[in-house]
Amino acid sequence: MRAAIRSEWTKLWTTRTVWWALLGAFVLMAAAAGQNAIYVENGDVTTASVAVMSVTIAQLAFVALAMLVMTGEYSAGTIRATLSWIPSRGRLLSAKIAVVSAVTLVTGVAVGLLGGVIASAIVDDSGSIAGDAFKIGIYLVLLGALATGLGAALRGPVVTLVVLLMTIVVIPPLLQLPDIAVLNGIADAFPGVAGGHFLYGDADPYPPLVGLLILAGWAALAVAAGWQVLTRRDA
Repeated sequence: MRAAIRSEWTKLWTTRTVWWALLGAFVLMAAAAGQNAIYVENGDVTTASVAVMSVTIAQLAFVALAMLVMTGEYSAGTIRATLSWIPSRGRLLSAKIAVVSAVTLVTGVAVGLLGGVIASAIVDDSGSIAGDAFKIGIYLVLLGALATGLGAALRGPVVTLVVLLMTIVVIPPLLQLPDIAVLNGIADAFPGVAGGHFLYGDADPYPPLVGLLILAGWAALAVAAGWQVLTRRDA
């Protein structure tokens, strides 16, 4: 397993797209945090939520990174060589998720701290961001596992990205728009909404820990689906 993780770690950092995705995450967070901090200054939202609000934009770069770790292998045709080096499909997927999780946790916390720093430069009373930054890191780790597992199941980068965006960004707001209790309840079961409850610490309609568990459940299902496809289909 260690050799598989080392291999995936090296492969990750020698991929140019990964660097662009990480750079994009910091740029998106900086831009979103600056704009949201201006709203804070005008009294529209609380200062403590600036980084949390902004991660809804920056998360797109993290999702792209995690997805490409798996789908990039199929697009480039390197998955055959990878499976010859690591024949165990479960070990390969676990190694990829471990590497993505490590990078996402550290970078996610750093991105969260960046949002707090930018907020403090615009608003005097920005509050402590350390706790929120760590929660952002945990949220992004689970989102990364979801994207990696889904990438293994769907294989194609375009279809994987479309499904992720529909699940995280598009469908929940459409369900919430009519403000019907049943549809709101369905939206609350989607990963992005559940993760939002965890990040904001909302107690309605369920505690933050439940939101985290719902997101973790989506990630586990995606990883299980990816493992099933990897084991049953040829490269």
